[in-house]
Amino acid sequence: MKIKWTGIIFIALVLLFALLAGLQAAEPMPDTGQTDFYNNSDKIREPPPGGDFHGQDAHYTRNRAYKKLNVNGLELDDNATRWKMVKDKVTGLIWEVKQNNDGVKNYENPHDADNTYSWYDSNPANNGGNVGTSATDTDTEDFINDLNAGTGFCYHTDWRLPTIKELSQLTDSGRDEWPVITVHFFNQTISDDYWSSTSHSYFSDHAWHVYFKYGRVEEDNKSKSHYVRAVRSDR
Repeated sequence: MKIKWTGIIFIALVLLFALLAGLQAAEPMPDTGQTDFYNNSDKIREPPPGGDFHGQDAHYTRNRAYKKLNVNGLELDDNATRWKMVKDKVTGLIWEVKQNNDGVKNYENPHDADNTYSWYDSNPANNGGNVGTSATDTDTEDFINDLNAGTGFCYHTDWRLPTIKELSQLTDSGRDEWPVITVHFFNQTISDDYWSSTSHSYFSDHAWHVYFKYGRVEEDNKSKSHYVRAVRSDR
């Protein structure tokens, strides 16, 4: 039987284009900030190519590319002392900047860094089968509604809680101080738990959060009160 080379070439091209499309569609990932190398138990020098423990996170660095934004979404100098949002130019995500990290909660200001909220989402498409714990002015849905009310925060009405993947990307594993986040841009961050929008896939009354004291991803009952930071996409 003769081989139909034209057919084989056509199929190969289809598979190649599908692979390239998949690569293009893959979400960009910011660098974790990890710069240290380890064996099974201890910190070590950088392992050489082909050696034991080569190929760790610290071998593959990518630039983080944060920019401070003003109320109109315009980029500011990195040394600006007043800014409303932070844009991650790798992922296209824009993050809310918190205010007044003074140990005093103020729910009249949804940007107050000290405010904590129970996890609540009345939308069945997003809540994992469990709405969580509603509380007057102090649940996560209230927080998001406050940001999106009227003309919205910084003229945007599509603010939301980040997914656990998005939120965990803010951790900077290269920092040896608390909180493990790039404080030059997120200077009001508290070294504690921040809610994500992601429910636990098995325990629907639990949701995932990031513990920014050490950068751990953990889960907790939706009735617990944790800190929050809103996000929106610029793509």
